[in-house]
Amino acid sequence: ITLAPVAGVVGLGLNLSDPNGLLGDVGGDGFTVALLERDHPGLRMGSRHMPLNAAFMNGTVEGEDVWIPMSMILGGQECCGLGWKMFVECLAEGRGVSLPAGSIGAARTVASAVGAYSRIRKQFRVPIAEFGGIQEALASAGSDGLITIAGGDLMNAIVDNHEAPMVISSVMKQNCTERGRRIVEKGMDIAAGSAICRGDNNYMGNAYMSLPIAITVEGANIMTRSFQIIGQGLTR
Repeated sequence: ITLAPVAGVVGLGLNLSDPNGLLGDVGGDGFTVALLERDHPGLRMGSRHMPLNAAFMNGTVEGEDVWIPMSMILGGQECCGLGWKMFVECLAEGRGVSLPAGSIGAARTVASAVGAYSRIRKQFRVPIAEFGGIQEALASAGSDGLITIAGGDLMNAIVDNHEAPMVISSVMKQNCTERGRRIVEKGMDIAAGSAICRGDNNYMGNAYMSLPIAITVEGANIMTRSFQIIGQGLTR
């Protein structure tokens, strides 16, 4: 679970069942969201995971015989059974903003750092920035970078307008992270030997190693494309 090792509160999704009809006419069975304090009785926050050596707070949330009072149901009793809508809206905002922002950061890093490197690094006494192949890679990374920046501006404007579009955020996540992957790969190709040798001066290695994280989290891109973009795009 993202941020679990440092979270002060934990949002839990649960399948609520009311076989005895205790809810009466207020709320109902189904997916429900509860918000619990970190030290809630029975809740165990697991140890931190280390996804591909990235500085990404990720860990487990476990529990056994966890008693959840009605006051901790998000929205109260009236929202029992309505949790899926909450989850989808929260995911739509986070997925559409944070992950494209990572791709924008990658684009700015490649444009500034790798672009500068290509002017300084010489081959045959000529800056490699003068080579057509290097220019092609820089142009490809630059165009993908501009697209991710434009997409990020669009999604931020939508969120600022208090909207949470599920399909658009899925398009943003899948498209921008795929472009971010291409951008970093182009940067690795240009930086070449200096990018594959680990050390304090390697500014590309960690970004390259952590690429699968952005592709995987908040719905892996294969699932995002086939289920959320195509599937929900057709039904909405």
